[in-house]
Amino acid sequence: MDREDIKKQITIAVVLVFIVSVILILTGSAINLSIRGTQEREAQKYMKEIVSQYKNIIAAQTEGDLQALEAAAAFVGDGGAVDGKTALPYLKDYLDAVNGSDDFIRIGIVTPDCLGYYIDADGGEHDGIDVGDEEFVRSALSGRRVISDLTEDRMAEGAVIVYGVPIAHGGKVIGAVTATRTTSNLADIIGREIFGGAAYLHIVDKEGNFILRSSHAVIQKPMGNLFDDGDVTEETRQSILADIKNGGDSFASFRYQGEAYWVTFIPLDLNDWQIFCLVPQTFLNHNINAIFWVFLCVMICIILLFLILFLYIYSLLKKEHVTLQVLAYKDVLTGADNRNRFVTELPALLQAPVDYALVLMNVSGFKFVNEFFGFERGNELLIHIAGVLNGNIGEGERFYRDNADRFGMLIHFDGREALTGRIRKIHQEINRYAAAPNQEYRINCNFGIHIMRAEERTRQCPSPDVAINGALLALNSVNGNASNPIAFYDEAIHEKARKKVEIASQMHAALENREFHMYLQPKYYLNDKTLHSAEALVRWYGADGTIHYPDEFIPVFEENGFITELDMYMLEEACKKVADWTRKGYEVRPVSVNQSRIFFYDETYLDKFRQIVDRYRIDPSMIILEVTESVAMSNLTQVKMVIDKLHAMGFSISMDDFGSGYSSLNTLKDLDIAELKLDKEFLSEQSTSRRGRMIIESVIHLARALSITTVAEGIEDQAQLEFLESIHCDIGQGYYFAKPMPVEEFERTILHV
Repeated sequence: MDREDIKKQITIAVVLVFIVSVILILTGSAINLSIRGTQEREAQKYMKEIVSQYKNIIAAQTEGDLQALEAAAAFVGDGGAVDGKTALPYLKDYLDAVNGSDDFIRIGIVTPDCLGYYIDADGGEHDGIDVGDEEFVRSALSGRRVISDLTEDRMAEGAVIVYGVPIAHGGKVIGAVTATRTTSNLADIIGREIFGGAAYLHIVDKEGNFILRSSHAVIQKPMGNLFDDGDVTEETRQSILADIKNGGDSFASFRYQGEAYWVTFIPLDLNDWQIFCLVPQTFLNHNINAIFWVFLCVMICIILLFLILFLYIYSLLKKEHVTLQVLAYKDVLTGADNRNRFVTELPALLQAPVDYALVLMNVSGFKFVNEFFGFERGNELLIHIAGVLNGNIGEGERFYRDNADRFGMLIHFDGREALTGRIRKIHQEINRYAAAPNQEYRINCNFGIHIMRAEERTRQCPSPDVAINGALLALNSVNGNASNPIAFYDEAIHEKARKKVEIASQMHAALENREFHMYLQPKYYLNDKTLHSAEALVRWYGADGTIHYPDEFIPVFEENGFITELDMYMLEEACKKVADWTRKGYEVRPVSVNQSRIFFYDETYLDKFRQIVDRYRIDPSMIILEVTESVAMSNLTQVKMVIDKLHAMGFSISMDDFGSGYSSLNTLKDLDIAELKLDKEFLSEQSTSRRGRMIIESVIHLARALSITTVAEGIEDQAQLEFLESIHCDIGQGYYFAKPMPVEEFERTILHV
């Protein structure tokens, strides 16, 4: 996962948390609005029920007063004429009788000409008072029962309410009975505690003017209209007034000094009066508020949980990002930068106007360190190398671990001599590592160097792959070379690599087009110089006429594994030719064919060998399979098992290139081989000294004792031939006798057909 993927994941997490939070907030808001709506409806319903009860109390009070007056009016009307003076004593008695419950302060009679005759509760009389200007009096004389608005008492100080009922006789109104009451009775009703004293009742008219204002009020200062103070919007005010004027009830919100109140208006059905109730919202809504706060706390907890979850996920992603950064850009074992980090930083480093050298190094025989000293010691060696490189890297330089035992460095180049000296110093410090206590083991390293000069980079700056590949090609050219471990990348190395790629790109087509041709080189008995056999060698004639020799393409094929296909092709060519010689009646001689080490690790190839010789109906003994000494040394048990099976099938086995590597005479004892071929380099080096001659002679005598035929290849002169004859070598091969030749030439000059 790269940096962009981490950013993308974090962005997705943030977006998801944001979306979930928004959904929760919107859901919470919707639920809150629903709760608030329910809260308002419940408050309105509850307040209407309570206020309606007080409305009924007031209605019962006023209805009782009116009924009492109607009784008095009926008595007076029975006389047929209204005489205020005559009726006053009766009214006084009536007043005294009802005041225990109704508390009228005055009662009287109004004649049709609007003259009033009154008697107070204390006995005082008021005769012939013109009350024609009183609207409620005119209403009573017109035949209606009425209650006046709050008005000033004409006969004493204070605000009073006056009741009036008509006096009828013979179906005609002949006067009116009036009674005056103080506001204390209604004040007592609206002054009672509601909701534990938290609510407030008042009586107002249709304009919002106070008819009767309770002493128990939110706003204590004198007010004439309920809208004179408090925070009520004009829209709310107009809505309330419209409801009142239409005779309906109304419900709204009211604020005063920061506190919110619910208000309700219900018509009293008395004049245009409204009973007005005001309750703090917190009082009515405390249960719903509790639910709301619980819900809000739950929502906050959920959002906090999501936030914590997001932070946790973010921390995990960040931690993972750091871990991935380490995995992506750091070598876990040594702590050094890895190839990814180096490749990422290299283009920027190469922008500096200085000459650089890109150096790749590996440990020669590192596999041996792991196998002999253990993987733990091998890891310690790699950590030691990383420490050495880190200590030798300066400002503007870098080092990194490439893979396995390979490290890279980008260091300043101040000339080949200075660079070589610096590399040798690094090599010396690496060699201070002790693979095991009390045991010296020299750590051999190889170095490949690609020089990148500043002026060349200004024209074309190499890509990281090109820069590293140049150093790698140089490293491969000296890999395993302890005497000359340092190589500089140049055109020759580049050309060799190009040639390798070219060969690899053409090899399959070449095999299909039969561009590989079998050459034969004869092998002779040294005692009588007669023909023993021939070795099949391969030449590659390209479609364009180019001739490729084995030393050009065989190493490439061995490296990429194509050698198995070529060896199988050459085996079939040899079998085909032996079958052809047999069919034509020629004197058939065995043909030896080289076999890749891969055959000895995949036993399915043995069946293919059998199929080929059966296809051409030849004796398997006519094919000598040559296996190199290095194959036998790599896995003796496996090779021995395969050789035994090949012998059982009838093939002869020859050990090729004996003496080219770490030869082991013990191998001759364990392997059932028919032929031992001495490497030509081994022969030329050993035959020049007395001790060397003795070694070769001993090998040949040992092979003879084991009934193994000895073959010396690479015989080039008479002196070598005479030496080999003197030590009783069996068979010889080389330019002294004949060079490798096409099959047709071999048949003509060697077989004489």
